[in-house]
Amino acid sequence: MTSSDDLYAVLQRIRPVHELSAEAVAVGLAGTEVSVPLRAVLERVHTTGPQTVPAIARSLYVTRQGVQTLVDRAKELGLVEARPNPEHRRSHLISLTEEGQRQFTELHGAELERLAGLAEELDPADVEACVRVLDHLVNGLEEMKSTERALP
Repeated sequence: MTSSDDLYAVLQRIRPVHELSAEAVAVGLAGTEVSVPLRAVLERVHTTGPQTVPAIARSLYVTRQGVQTLVDRAKELGLVEARPNPEHRRSHLISLTEEGQRQFTELHGAELERLAGLAEELDPADVEACVRVLDHLVNGLEEMKSTERALP
């Protein structure tokens, strides 16, 4: 059985991974008009299809207002468009334009190329286990934030 100290050691490594990955992504975005946060919005819409701004915000664990600002910028750049939402008259669905799809696919492909060297050094079973652990943490922490079990 894993101890809470062992699990906390995983949590301690998440911030450096998050910060360093954001910096590495920023290097790949140099020379484009896409920022790291805007790239995250594009990825979310690319991965899950058209979504409302509140849905994107929830999935990224950020504010709706912050996502709205990013979506507005993406619209200016011609990367996303708002479509009517059959389920809600005022909350439009945000989808990638053809240009947005092209740019995200190109950026993401370059990111995967840069990660290839790191991937070669890892056992696929270890990566699968890491994904399972991180998924468990996300789900457990989501539950904690809405219950009495919240971390201090």
